[in-house]
Amino acid sequence: MTLEKKCNLVREFAEKLIRIFYEKKKSEEEVLYFMAQWAKSMKFREYWFAIDTELQKRYECASWFWIIRRLRNYPDYWKQI
Repeated sequence: MTLEKKCNLVREFAEKLIRIFYEKKKSEEEVLYFMAQWAKSMKFREYWFAIDTELQKRYECASWFWIIRRLRNYPDYWKQI
């Protein structure tokens, strides 16, 4: 799978999670855990820095981008899975 395809899948999942975050009043920790769990199941963990860098170029101001960046900057979320 190409990096572009991985980025698109991550973006789509992040968009779903941000709706859940706002509509269902989930905590930041829950949202980050869901993203980390999903990304790990997709075997995206080792590509996360590249995914973050690519998505930042186009979507840094998007409402969901903080989820991607937080997982990059706080690797402890990956360890909880």
